[in-house]
Parts: sequence; structure tokens; C-alpha cells
Amino acid sequence: MSKTSDAVVIGFDLGHGETAVSWAHTGKNSVPNVIDLKGRGGRQHVTAVATLPPDTVLVGEDAVWARDVGELYLAFKSPHVDREEVRRPVQLFVGKIRQDIDEMRTVPAAKRVEWVFGAPSGWDRDVMSAYAQVLADAVAGSVTVVPESRAALLYARDAGEVRVDMDRLLGSVLVTDLGSSTTDFTAVIGRSARPFDYGTRLGAHLIDKSILDRVVERHHERDRLEEALDDTTERLKLELRCRQAKEQFFRTDPERFLRDAREMVVVTHPVFDAGGRTLVVIELSGADMEEVLDTPQRALGERSWRQAYRDDLVQAAEEMRVEPDVVLLTGGASRMRFVQEITTDVFGDDRVLLGAEPEVAIARGLALAGRTSIRAEGFRKDVRKLLAGNRIESLIADRLPALTDEIGKAAADGITDRHIVGVMRRWRRREIRTLNDVAAEVATALHDELTDPDNPTIAKVVVAWQNDLLPDINELTRPVCERWHVPPTSMALSPIRLSGSKDWQISVDVGPATSMLTGIAATVGVAVAGVLAMTLFGGGVAIIATTGPLGVIIAFVAGIWALFVGMEAAKEKVREVNLPVMVREMRGEDKLVEKLREKAAVNEAALAISLGRQFAADDNGDILRQLNQLVAKELDRLAEEAELLIS
Repeated sequence: MSKTSDAVVIGFDLGHGETAVSWAHTGKNSVPNVIDLKGRGGRQHVTAVATLPPDTVLVGEDAVWARDVGELYLAFKSPHVDREEVRRPVQLFVGKIRQDIDEMRTVPAAKRVEWVFGAPSGWDRDVMSAYAQVLADAVAGSVTVVPESRAALLYARDAGEVRVDMDRLLGSVLVTDLGSSTTDFTAVIGRSARPFDYGTRLGAHLIDKSILDRVVERHHERDRLEEALDDTTERLKLELRCRQAKEQFFRTDPERFLRDAREMVVVTHPVFDAGGRTLVVIELSGADMEEVLDTPQRALGERSWRQAYRDDLVQAAEEMRVEPDVVLLTGGASRMRFVQEITTDVFGDDRVLLGAEPEVAIARGLALAGRTSIRAEGFRKDVRKLLAGNRIESLIADRLPALTDEIGKAAADGITDRHIVGVMRRWRRREIRTLNDVAAEVATALHDELTDPDNPTIAKVVVAWQNDLLPDINELTRPVCERWHVPPTSMALSPIRLSGSKDWQISVDVGPATSMLTGIAATVGVAVAGVLAMTLFGGGVAIIATTGPLGVIIAFVAGIWALFVGMEAAKEKVREVNLPVMVREMRGEDKLVEKLREKAAVNEAALAISLGRQFAADDNGDILRQLNQLVAKELDRLAEEAELLIS
């Protein structure tokens, strides 16, 4: 971990309405620290930037309330990063905050600094790539842009503010990120994230606008105020004050509004025009807020914000097609009590999760995403190093003789009763001409048997051998897992089980193990069948002729021929001759079978050894290479999944 232990990740949650920043050290497991930014914003800045001649840049509320500014931008986050009115404020804002962080020295110095920004899940790869380039120019450093839904999951998992089982987070999760400009609904099932785009119009700023409209409608100088608000800057500033009044309302104990209908939040704000200023008083009682939340919104198809949120939440639940294990609320707007109440009403209290500080959840999650990515980078590098070395191959090579021996035993075991006896009876009845033809029929039957996909003979051998090998392979990956804080079980190759039934079915714990077994079994099965055929047909036919079950008959017949042509010649010649019936029937069928079975154990054991040796000799390293490739492929797949477990 040495190359990543001195790295710092800065999680930058640049929001449409508010911005928060956090940092994390890759060498530590502590929760990311939220940075108190310069100016009046503190832990969370209003997303605003202004310029003062000649070259001063202000951000947050300092930018909003400054007088005589050259430029003022508010709420400028947008996927249209190719436009100057988006790109310029983004770079001014981010560049200023980067400068402030450097000057404050809040973040410790490190050899490597990674900036991680979030983007709505609905942004496509091209937009995110263009956004990353704009941001990289602003921070003059390395930038990664990740979906905010991923940041939310990592925040829930690692920040310690949400109590939830890992199994639930790795199941089906509906991430609901309520921001100022949008509400993003993202279904995350396992590793796959799918955003729903219909919540994008449902920004909390629409509530601010409704409050602003009520304030203007009730103002005693309505006409003058409306004229003053024709100035976009003045309107944005008043809307910001309405947002702050809303936030103050939802931070207040709701019992206060229930106990006294006259209880209200009061915020004042001056609006300037050519004639001076107009004082605006923003008042929000419990009844006022109920009316605001039930006000039809043109942007929402004349639905109220409250109704639109419920509708979109229900639609998201339907389109997930699976019941979510967790509904995770993030974003500052999730503090609004009615949001929590609606979500709980739709999904149930036991599934809805909300952290202690949802307004900085994404910032912390982004820092965690960066730390996870850097650690995953080191983890994958170590796994690749392990796979590129010869430790796994050597381990397999050391165990390969045991596999070939067991394959030989599996092929030879019971061959007498399964194949030899029946074929010899047919030979005795002259249905088969020569003993070489006997060997050919046995070889063909055995080949068909071993290559039959429904026959588990080879599979059982491979399963037992592989499961005996797995603990040693898993021990090789354990140090890598421990080094990168990954549960060792996540890199453990899954054992394979064979369950017995009438037709013997192969039962496998997990999908990848199936392909592994299939690959090994197919290679072994074909190779063994080929070796058997060569052994029984070719030069290796002497194995059966001298030591196998056929040796009894061959030796008997050869004894007669030996009187004329000699023993060795008799052995060779008799295999090619269509012997007459009287010779074939010199021994009764029952006696023939009895003699074959009497020698079966010894002959089959000798055949097993010969087949195992022949198989090992003819392999040429193919099985070793295939096994090594299969193990490497499976470990690489597990490493990809294990990245999710890195914290």
C-alpha cells in the first residue's frame, strides 16, 4: 500500500444550490472530514460566484451579497458544459475554492491529490467526460467524476452515520438525492445503476419560488417589488432568502407550529431598485408551509411539489421491478419532514435511511469513492502480480499428478463389468471377429461414456481434486485481501458440489464455478478418451494384451498357437485371427465371466496406473495451462467484484 498511503482525496459536491467539500486520506479508514470553507458559508456554500474588478473572485454568500460586482452567477451547474455561461462560472467557482483550500492548509500535504466530483446519475459518459475536463482545468490536477448515487451508497456504507447491513446495500437500493435543482431517483441493484429521469424537474428550488410568489403577492408595495425583481440578480437574491427561510422552518421543532398557529419563521431582506430599497419580510407559519407544499406547479404539470414527489417515488418503485431493500435519502432537501413521511409511507419505516448530515452526504461519499478507487487500483495491481507470477501455476503443477492418477482410476474402475464381460460374450458367440475388434469396441464404448455430458465420472474426479486445491489457492489471495482491507472470503474460489440422484446431476454453488468445472471437465474428458483409445487401439494395446482383462483369453488361445509359431508370435497373431467356434467355446461362458471377474481388481488397478501415466505423458501441459487460465480468469472476476468491498 506504500504508493497509495500518501494520497489525499478531495470530494467536491458541486450542487446547483449548495456545495460541500470533504477530504480523506487513503492510508486511514476514518470518516472523511468536511471542510469549513472560507466566507459565510461554513460547511456548505451557496453555489454562487462573483467577480470584482480587477481580479477578485468571491464565492458563496460573499458573492451573493457583495455590491458593485462585475459578474454574478448563481445555480449554474448544468450538463451543458460546452456553453460559456456554464463553463466559466464552474471554473471560477471551483478554482476559487481550490485556492482557498490551499491557503487554509486544512488538507494535509500529500504526494498525490485526487479530486472527485459528483454528477447526476442521468448524465451520460460524454457529458461526464467533458465535465471532468472543465473541472481538471479549474483545479489544475487529476479529476474523476462519479455518479452521485455511488457516492450515496459509499456514504451509507462507510461514513458510520447510517446503520445498515452490507447485504442490504449490495441488494436492491433506491437512492433518492433531493437537491435544489433536481431530485434524482437511481435504482442500484448489485453493481448496476439505472437512473430514472422523470424526477429531474423536481428541484427544491420550486418550493423556494412558491414562497417567493406568496411574499410578492402579499407585499404592501407589490407593484414596486415586482418591478424591482425584473432585475434577475435581485430576484435570485430574494429567492435565496426564501430558501434560507424554508431551511430554517424545517430545522425548527414541528411541535412549536402545532402548539401555536401563530408561531412562524421570519426572515427580512432588502430589495434594491433605482429609487432605493424595499424591505421584504418573509413569514412562514405551519399553515403557510402547508399551502406552499400544496401549490400547483406549472413545471410539475400543475401538481403540487408534495404530490409530484409521491408520484415519482411510486413510479420509481414500480420501475425497479424488485422491491428495494433500502431507500436511501440524501441531499439537503431530504431534511424536509414531509419528504421523510411520504417516503416512509410508500416503503415502510424499516427501509428508509437518512444520515445525520444528509446535506454533506454526497461530499463525504465522493471522498470515499476516490479513496476506494485508489485502494482498488492497488488491489487489482497486486492481484495481477499474483496471477502473472508462477505461484498458482506451480501449485497446480504439484497437484496435477494426483489428478491424472485419479482420472486413470475413474476410467478403469468397473471396466470389466461395464464393458469387457458383455463384449467377450459377444466375441464368444462370434458376433465380434477378432480380439483386436474386442479392444476397439471397448475403446469406443469407454470413449462415449467419458464424453457423455450426463456422465459425472470425470466431473466427480475433477470436483474432488479442485476442492482439495482451492484452500491452497485461497491462501495465496488472503495476504492481498488483508493488505487492502478486503474480506478474504470475497476472493475465495467457490467449491463445487455433486448431488446424487437417479441420473446424477451436477449442482454448483455459483455460476462462475460452473464454467470452470465445464472447462476443466471437457478438456480432461476429451484427453482421457483420446488416451484410452490410443491405449486400447495403438501401441499401448499390449497393456491389455498382457496385463488387462483380455490377457486370460489371449494367453489361453496363444498357448495353442505357440506349439506351431512360438509364444510371442502367437500373441501377436491371435489378436488378428477370426478364431473358430470350437476354440472360442473351449471354456464355458460362465467360466469365462468368472475368470474375467476374478482378475478384475488386479487388472483394473494395473490399467488405471498405465492410463494415468499415459495421460500425464500425452498432456503436453495443456491441462496445466487451461487450469491456470481458468483460475486466473475467476480470480480476476472476483477481484472486480471485491472492489465494492474496499473501504
